[in-house]
Amino acid sequence: MSTVIVESERLGPLNCDEAALLSFPRGLLGFEHAREFAVVSADEDGAYSWLQCMNDPQLSFLAVVPSFFFPDYSPVIPDADADELGLTSDSHTQLLALVTITDDGVTANLLGPIIVNLRTRTARQLVLSEQQYSVKEPLVA
Repeated sequence: MSTVIVESERLGPLNCDEAALLSFPRGLLGFEHAREFAVVSADEDGAYSWLQCMNDPQLSFLAVVPSFFFPDYSPVIPDADADELGLTSDSHTQLLALVTITDDGVTANLLGPIIVNLRTRTARQLVLSEQQYSVKEPLVA
């Protein structure tokens, strides 16, 4: 598998396997122009990752795998979104949640998860209608 060099203002130049790249055909909410990201592990356990935009070194997001912090989190992915991403099996699906760090603490956006098709490396950020989730769920280790 070949590697690509990704420039990151926050992390410096990164050598990334092509398997670590994600394509967001619709971009991220509020960042529709940003469609290609490298996933860079931020810890040994795989709970945290950086999403580094491939064509904007200044644009990166910290993300978590929600199951590390919220074991009962299992949002319903609408059929239209699953079809658009080509998801046919849960084993090919990964969830990520964007993290916000403020003076008040660290939170995860569980209302707008990122759904990843691990086979095709395509992803999409959803806006769930399930109101039991919040855009600012406190992260507790």
